[in-house]
Amino acid sequence: MLVKKIVLGCALLAVAAGFSAEIPMDNSALIPAIRPDAEVKLETVSPGTTATPDWVKSLIIVEANVQTASTDGTFRGMEKTLDHLAEMGVNGIWITPINDGNHYGNFGIHTLNPNLTGETEISEQWKRVKDFVDAAHRRNIRVFFDVVSWGVTVLYGGAPLLREKPEWFTGPIEQWHGQRWNWKNPELREWFTSRLVEMILVTGADGFRCDCAPFFAGYAPYAEARKRLLDFGRKVVFIAESGSCRQGVFDFDQIAFCRDGDPRAPRTTCTVFLEKNIVDLIRSGDELIARDAEIAPGEQRFYAYQLTSHDSVEFAAHGSPIAFGYQALFSPFIPLWYLGEEWNNPRTVTNHWSWSNPVQWDLLEQKENRRFFEIVKKMIRIRRSYPDIFEYFPAVLRKEANICKVETDRPELLQSYARYRNGRAVLIVPNNGKNDATIRISLPYEAAGIGAGNLVVTDLMADREFASGRPETLQVTIPPDMLGIYLLEPGK
Repeated sequence: MLVKKIVLGCALLAVAAGFSAEIPMDNSALIPAIRPDAEVKLETVSPGTTATPDWVKSLIIVEANVQTASTDGTFRGMEKTLDHLAEMGVNGIWITPINDGNHYGNFGIHTLNPNLTGETEISEQWKRVKDFVDAAHRRNIRVFFDVVSWGVTVLYGGAPLLREKPEWFTGPIEQWHGQRWNWKNPELREWFTSRLVEMILVTGADGFRCDCAPFFAGYAPYAEARKRLLDFGRKVVFIAESGSCRQGVFDFDQIAFCRDGDPRAPRTTCTVFLEKNIVDLIRSGDELIARDAEIAPGEQRFYAYQLTSHDSVEFAAHGSPIAFGYQALFSPFIPLWYLGEEWNNPRTVTNHWSWSNPVQWDLLEQKENRRFFEIVKKMIRIRRSYPDIFEYFPAVLRKEANICKVETDRPELLQSYARYRNGRAVLIVPNNGKNDATIRISLPYEAAGIGAGNLVVTDLMADREFASGRPETLQVTIPPDMLGIYLLEPGK
């Protein structure tokens, strides 16, 4: 038996992950290029399932509010945010509602908030939005606009539609200070569908995050909009908020996990893999939301792992590489978080939703914030470097996900696991303890489908080969609150 011992000290990690502020890591070249829609393949796994654009598999999504993320509060000042996302290797941005009013309490999806565009003429306002989408696309970042389906606000003078189209509304919805749409009205359904199509065609965006979907509006308006967009040659993505049955309409849900198995209690801040065994949860489908009795939890193809969103009362990672990477970046989910998680932007607004929290860009230059940001970029680089492993989404997550347990001699720590495919595996080994941990790892050859023959083992955080041959175990020392990440592949 060959035992290899590796010690990863904090200093080595700092050098390996490129944490020096003088030499920041740039992952922009690793982002998949945006291809014309004519070259995009729509993938279906069985009859009746959603025909999803193939680029969904590469998505890493960050939610942002233009007013707080921008340098000047408008779309013109979003260059810094887009450059920041590209530097990370993020290729999806979900923008909170841009309609007139106030974010989720707005005047309807046909309006634009002039404060976000700096323009007064409606044609110039939409041009400014298109300019932003074009700027994102030049960086290979997909754009998803948020559309509200519950109704319109009565605040800020009230939405003009309340006076112009009173038959489109059924009554007050007090929790959001508004009036509820009457989705039984065919004129409203046609209007809403047409506005969705128009918004994509005018701006060139890549899809929608559909607030409150599939509730209130149901599936029909989105289904018809998707069909019409496809007729125009646009292959877009529709993201439901929580618990959709997909029905050929939604590609995935923003919120995948429910608290304690109760679908009425979604996890808006998700740390479930730090609470329960990650492999067991994925294999069982426990806590994954399913609204349709005919579809068991975990039976869909795509799920998002949402660390945080605008609904989160606080950030989830708190500067922890384990909270960030172990859960969102390396599990078989689409990673999603609110802007600022990646450098531990502090939550200073405590009595409102996260979209009103200031983005403090200057904190990126603080030593600890920068160090964490560089760790996040390093983990994203690893994910991007092995797309065959990390962008593999089988037809049924629960049964076919390419994840297995990695046994260690430290059962008190979080479950180590491997993501594997095509005779290679990446081992994710967490030390969630308070001190350095020496851990002996049993290599999962059979479970990961690794054939006979000699291997090369590479420490991906340190970018160095440290073992070869056919070791049965490896012994590593990992600093507290850090991941060890190791590649097993056939030797040359």
